[in-house]
This record gives sequence, structure tokens and C-alpha cells, in this order.
Amino acid sequence: SKVKTLKPGKSLQKLSLSVGNFIRYWGFRRIHGAIWTQLYLSKTPLSCTELAQKLGLSKALVSPALVELCQYELIQESPAPNEKTKVYEAKENINEVIKHVLKMRELKILKQINQDFSAFKKNEADANHLNKNRVKSLEDMIFSANMMLEIMLAQKDLMNLPMEIEK
Repeated sequence: SKVKTLKPGKSLQKLSLSVGNFIRYWGFRRIHGAIWTQLYLSKTPLSCTELAQKLGLSKALVSPALVELCQYELIQESPAPNEKTKVYEAKENINEVIKHVLKMRELKILKQINQDFSAFKKNEADANHLNKNRVKSLEDMIFSANMMLEIMLAQKDLMNLPMEIEK
């Protein structure tokens, strides 16, 4: 298919919003992915105003998302050109960023599932109204999720994992 030419900055805006759509599957909002993409690809740190302008979104929408991205350690504040304007940049090491998010969220979620499944198994897994094969299948799925997360967190460089698997 033919790639159409867009106004300068328009294709970056479109890409940012596409990444935003993708990142929604990780439990973030579209705006998080869009802001992160803009900051990651920018040579210089950007302010809330600049980000809002580049994304065609309001500052009221961008501002709280910047705070959340800082909390997740996906981005950080940079030394500002003046005292009134805060500027932000994406963290350089994507590998560490992803591992941090996996530890902060997925690991916690899986720990809770493990605890709840153990309690369920102890108390109700043998109930007559339950499908025993599906209880076992659910247990296998939880085990697999734990293993995959452990494998991902054990990698020195997560970004290199797909290339290692392909070999």
C-alpha cells in the first residue's frame, strides 16, 4: 500500500496515538503511550504545552498523564529552561522501564491470583458443581503466566529476547 505524505509532525502524531492504542492493552491509557512516544523520539525534553500541541490534545488531559508516567518511571523531569516551565524526557533504558512496570503491576497481580487460587483450591476446588478439568487447566494457565513473567524478569535485556528466541 502507498504511504501518503502528511504535514510535518502529523505522521509523528499519528504514530504516537497508534502506540497509545497498543499500550492500552498493557493497562495504560492511550495518552500515556502517545506522550511517551513523543518524549522518547524527541531530541530535547518537552513541556506539557508542547506535548499538548504536538498531540492535538488539551493541557488538562496531558498534565495528569505526565504525573502518572513519572510515577511509573517511564519518563522523568529534566532540568528546566526556566522556573515556571517543567520539561520531561523519556527514560533512556527501555529494558529497565519495562521490567519496572512488570514488577510494579503484573508481579503484584499474579501474586494475588496465586494467593486466591491457593485459597480456592484448599476450600472449593473439589466441589461437585465445578469442572475438574477446567480447574486443572486454570491452574496450568496461572503456572504458565508465573513462568513467563519470571523468564521475562530474569532477562538481562528484554529487548534482545525476541532476537534470541528467533535464533
